[in-house]
Amino acid sequence: MHTDLTVRATSVAPGHVRLQVRGELDLGSAPLLHGALARALPAATERLDLDLDGVVFLDAGGLGALVWCRQRALAAGAACQVVALSPAVERILLLTGTHDTLTCPAPAGRALAEAVQPA
Repeated sequence: MHTDLTVRATSVAPGHVRLQVRGELDLGSAPLLHGALARALPAATERLDLDLDGVVFLDAGGLGALVWCRQRALAAGAACQVVALSPAVERILLLTGTHDTLTCPAPAGRALAEAVQPA
């Protein structure tokens, strides 16, 4: 059974946006997440949360979309992390070694620039 993907953006506080993702996140639905991120980034100047509690299916294309979202948010200067995840998503993140990368807070802005500067 195919469950359509929905993405809802909510302003949590000034500069802080949460994207609530529901349904199947796969190669075919990843562009919906990309579009939602593009619309949310101007308001997510400090922090972007990804709520994946309602994601019932995640494939490699969907995982790539999550990593892409995180990279785009960090490049824009916003911290980004997964703040809620379904058992299906958690399993994939653990199996692929991306759990800590996507669920732990990442530095944003100047802290990120300093963290990636060569020694």
